[in-house]
Amino acid sequence: MLDIALKNVFRQKVRSLLTALGIAMGIGLILTLGAIGEGLNRQIQQSFGDMAAVVDVRYRGTDEGITEDMIADIRDIEGVKSVAAIGEYRITRGGRDFGFGGHMSFAMGGGSSNLMFTALNPEDQDYLIGENIAAEEGRKLDTSDDGQYVVLLGATTAENQYLNVGDEIEYQRRVENDDGEYETESFYFEVVGILEFAGESDVDEAAFVSLLTMQELEDDEEITQLKVRLENIENVENITSDINALNDEIFAMSPLEMVRRLEDTLGTITMAVYGIGLVSIIVGGIGVMNTMIMSVMERRREIGVMKAIGATTGNILTQVLQESAVLSFFGGFIGLLLGYGSMTLVNTYTTFVTVLTPELIGIGFGFSLVLGMGAGLYPAWAASQLDPIEVLRYE
Repeated sequence: MLDIALKNVFRQKVRSLLTALGIAMGIGLILTLGAIGEGLNRQIQQSFGDMAAVVDVRYRGTDEGITEDMIADIRDIEGVKSVAAIGEYRITRGGRDFGFGGHMSFAMGGGSSNLMFTALNPEDQDYLIGENIAAEEGRKLDTSDDGQYVVLLGATTAENQYLNVGDEIEYQRRVENDDGEYETESFYFEVVGILEFAGESDVDEAAFVSLLTMQELEDDEEITQLKVRLENIENVENITSDINALNDEIFAMSPLEMVRRLEDTLGTITMAVYGIGLVSIIVGGIGVMNTMIMSVMERRREIGVMKAIGATTGNILTQVLQESAVLSFFGGFIGLLLGYGSMTLVNTYTTFVTVLTPELIGIGFGFSLVLGMGAGLYPAWAASQLDPIEVLRYE
């Protein structure tokens, strides 16, 4: 019976093609927008997956900063893998015409206007940068760099600031002399390495220096920020709460909450996308119903003859439903091609990365078959109820 269904569907080729295109547009829309949403979800997981297992601890008191006792208490919390002390120093660039402000000031020529120095202990760099991120040029920091004026750059920082291994970054500090006047004291940090692209802004846009070097340079050993890496991401909320409960002068936060908000937002967008696609497919289903009703009306005599020679109501019902399913499947297949073509264009001409999953393909074909066959129910029932005597008398 399937060969008969194929023959009947393509008896009116143009009408069947236009009907299939109605379904195909909805399927293509679902696949394209769904693939964009899946791609965004994958990017979020890749970008924030490692960061979500890191708790950022900042000092909000007014005295001596984060003490060794506070750090020891945090290390004693179950589930904490490591604690790394860091310092952050914002560099304002503007050539020779620069202004001073804040705790310390920097000035460099060329490049973009802002740069962040991240000071850390060299032995802790793998916790912040990542063990799998290597130096594309030069080397990473090591313990011998404590007290030395060297800097390790992220890939984006090196590109934006036009810096290479061996270049020097001038750091200028404002000091007061014996006469009460302010002078500029310069220190030069040599670029010893440039990291490969990591895909995380905290690494790619950073410039890493030795924490001990910065503390000695500024004669300030105060620690105001920690990075706490956890053994299991599932414990982030509990450990964050435990750290906040240790002392009122420190505040802990994790990117996990932001990640979950983004995932919830993407989930809502995905549902909206499916809703839009569903409306399109329903419109296509109405087209299928219209086509099948016209097909049944055109074939009333044929159906009457089939019933007169012994075809049962079930045979007629099955025949028309098969034709509806073939038309829907054909529309779904065209929709898959349209969706794949659209995703190729999106990947080529935009910054979005689309991901086509088997689930998306299954959802697309499922929608097309279910709604297409649902649209064929009434025409099939109407055809199966035709009285062969009445049909043959008037046809």
